[in-house]
Amino acid sequence: MMQAFVLEGFDGPDALRLTATDEPVPDKGGVIVQVRAIGVNFPDLLTTRGKLPNPPELPTIPGREISGIVKQAPHGSVWKPGERVAGYVDHGGYAEEVVVSHDRIMALPASADFAAGAALVINYQTAYFALTVRGRLTSGEAVLVLGASGGIGTAAVQLARALGARVIAGVANDEQAATAVSAGADDVVLLTSGFASRVRAMAGDGVDVVVDPLGGDLSIEALRCLAPEGRHLVVGFAVGKVPELPTNRLLTRNVEVVGVSWTGPTRRPGPAFGEVGRVLADMYDRNLLRPHIGERYALKELPLALARLEQGVVRGKAVIEVSG
Repeated sequence: MMQAFVLEGFDGPDALRLTATDEPVPDKGGVIVQVRAIGVNFPDLLTTRGKLPNPPELPTIPGREISGIVKQAPHGSVWKPGERVAGYVDHGGYAEEVVVSHDRIMALPASADFAAGAALVINYQTAYFALTVRGRLTSGEAVLVLGASGGIGTAAVQLARALGARVIAGVANDEQAATAVSAGADDVVLLTSGFASRVRAMAGDGVDVVVDPLGGDLSIEALRCLAPEGRHLVVGFAVGKVPELPTNRLLTRNVEVVGVSWTGPTRRPGPAFGEVGRVLADMYDRNLLRPHIGERYALKELPLALARLEQGVVRGKAVIEVSG
């Protein structure tokens, strides 16, 4: 038997119950991982509220990103028992053990602990896909990252810097600004009324790429930050409102609004999970990436971590540490 958080209703984090349940049985190609850390993500929060498309049948074990130790792998697998890994699952990560598909696993960087490993999965894989595939970022370009103190924001700041871009961090207050600067932002702008004019003053004719996990009215103002032929990357709607964008701006400036769905069924072929994992591990070992882990919790405190994420008070990444 193992401990796992089971979601019993779509009433938010309070609907999670820590329960003794059967250990998972691997399917073909599945690798059993003993979980040592769990990343806390906005999609997990939406799952507890039943707000994602095609919500799961209840009861279910949520959780998408984990790190830990390989316990069992199928015959002939490249993964061996005892290896330190991180991985992505569609569900089941809020547990002491989980089955991960062999092609959704990456080796942990040699110098990373399990908490950093869990934090490297969704946010960094998404940001890398956004910047390199959907955003076509090139060295020397300028990037505005909205929500730059959050998990996806700090990841995008670090990756854009590592890829040779100048980074402007969009934040709400001085505390968030400090987090963004510690992540490597070159400049900071407060996302108050008319912030586009301040961004353009920093970046000349505007930025080449906007990374936007926030949505709402901030997206509309951020669109005005783009230089001609700029790319506005829609990563999410954390403020809870889908914006109605002025498409005349796209016409007059020759700019693009580009959707980013790293795990979506319609994403075009791009770098595989393991391939990007090796790139991220190399960047980590060269000290170009360091996940900003703002809060750490024990497994039993997982609902509290989700509640704080919902309140918008987590800086960087919240991680659950699971004792072995």
